Amino acid sequence: IGPEFKVEHDISMIIPELWCRMKPHEREPEHMIATGMLERVEDFEFEGRTIPANRLGWRITDKFVRKYLGRMFDNPSVVFPERMLKPELQDEAVFADGVENLVEAERKAALNYFKDGAIHNACPPLKIVLHVMAYGHYKGKSIDDPELRAQFTRGALIQSDWYRQRLEIKQERDIALTKRNIKSLSDFLNKKGYEMECERLQISEKLEKAKKDLAAISSPDYIIELEGTLGADPINGGYPIEDESEDLN
Repeated sequence: IGPEFKVEHDISMIIPELWCRMKPHEREPEHMIATGMLERVEDFEFEGRTIPANRLGWRITDKFVRKYLGRMFDNPSVVFPERMLKPELQDEAVFADGVENLVEAERKAALNYFKDGAIHNACPPLKIVLHVMAYGHYKGKSIDDPELRAQFTRGALIQSDWYRQRLEIKQERDIALTKRNIKSLSDFLNKKGYEMECERLQISEKLEKAKKDLAAISSPDYIIELEGTLGADPINGGYPIEDESEDLN
């Protein structure tokens, strides 16, 4: 919000109030961008260096304030003046310093994922984000590259090798669990002196069901049934390890 303004309460509390006053289509980012309610924060030059302000993403405009916040306030432009919406108008040096501090904090946080190897467990879009946070690019491409942006969709994630492996691991674990259940039921069914208890608990029926479940779970079609679920985490380096040495240098 810049050095000229001070907010002494949680401004995020107005978001639910604002959201419930907006129609469903008005909440869509594409609609807000097309109608000028959001604007992209662009990089800019300051004292001979490029300030990566695009890390801030999109911000609301005065048009957004007048149309939507006007549903809450009599004079919304007084509550959210242009100099608050665009803090660089208050003090460009302070704004540039704030952006650079943000980028540096992002870099330090992201590097931890590379140092401990957790980057290898990240899903494709998250891996891209962490690379950009840490190094400013992903394999030489910016975050705005169409090829990278295409990875940030449900369809791309579902089709990724990362997701496929999670489903395969889920299938493997379900097969192992069902086999253990079958063994336990069989062992109990064969125990001497437990005939009446087995009948009461319907162990034979449960064993037959477990065998049918195993056949279904072992089928290639089971992977298809799992699509849309979280699958299972390989845990501790189960994903293929990629060479990150180029970025780490």
